[in-house]
Amino acid sequence: MNKRFLLFTVFSLSLFFSAVAQERYDDLVKVGDELSIGKPSKVDYHFIDIPRKNFIIKRGGIANMGSLLNDKVTVTKMTFDKNSNPIVVLKKSNGTKFFNAFRTLKADLNGAISNGELRLKNSSQSGEIAK
Repeated sequence: MNKRFLLFTVFSLSLFFSAVAQERYDDLVKVGDELSIGKPSKVDYHFIDIPRKNFIIKRGGIANMGSLLNDKVTVTKMTFDKNSNPIVVLKKSNGTKFFNAFRTLKADLNGAISNGELRLKNSSQSGEIAK
């Protein structure tokens, strides 16, 4: 009975810690890499720092969130916050502005990739985009 309980406890703890561990992508992405913007994880983008619609309109832009989908972006800067989470600065690869108003956007790299808001380029020859 005691061995079963111990085995069950060790098994459940190992499942818990494996579920809590978050995959890190900062070693896969470096400055100059091209990513693409995917669908938002909820209604709005949670891990990409999108300005509110009123700020976009005040800057003379068009507040169309659908225009971001499948945009190719380039990583221009990578920093780390106080919890060692990588924060990247993104600009459009074609040189245009986001919403015709903002040159760059910031994003939490690990959260955005793991939730599908940012997609990595696949290293295969087919050119597919992997999550």
